[in-house]
Amino acid sequence: MLGVQTLARRIRSRLHDKDEITYEDEDILDCINCGVRFIRRVIANMRPALLMTEHNGILPKGVKSIVLGTRPTKIINVTVGNPEKALDETEFSHAAHNSKDETGTPKEFYLTGTQTINFYPTPDAETPYTICTVDDIEELEWEDNSPLLTEFDDFLVEYAAIRLSVGNEFDMTQETQFLANIVAQIQQILVPPPAGFVVGGYWQ
Repeated sequence: MLGVQTLARRIRSRLHDKDEITYEDEDILDCINCGVRFIRRVIANMRPALLMTEHNGILPKGVKSIVLGTRPTKIINVTVGNPEKALDETEFSHAAHNSKDETGTPKEFYLTGTQTINFYPTPDAETPYTICTVDDIEELEWEDNSPLLTEFDDFLVEYAAIRLSVGNEFDMTQETQFLANIVAQIQQILVPPPAGFVVGGYWQ
């Protein structure tokens, strides 16, 4: 979790621009923010639980929707009841075909707008819920710290250096290869290969 200014210095060092002649601060900050989103998307696809926020509450009888306090970019799962039961995700268009007056224990959920979770059917009793999400984040400013682990900040520096260099040195094919390499390195951290095992020799 490095500071943005520390990240910028490392990016400039990678680009041989310590004198701050070639690249504007704004361009570097833009690339840092793009890099944070890029890396978070990779993590969200591979190990979303690392970015997970848990929202808990009680649905009153007859209330079929709640508004989350933050905007989710990914809904990992939604459970209701005690013991918890996972709900299936559906779309508004599908839920609209069902009876809006149906009540009971919710079996499905769907998203409307950016923050509203709807339950179907409408609860006929107080119902506890848990919603696990990957939430959107605000763009970083110069005084902020990276929201990533320090180990992932290395990839952030690499990403920004690649993107800033594209117009000067690299073609799009090379950029794609470099970004694929970053994804592969992140994958090695998030999804390590299974532990090896030792097979005894034939004559043992």
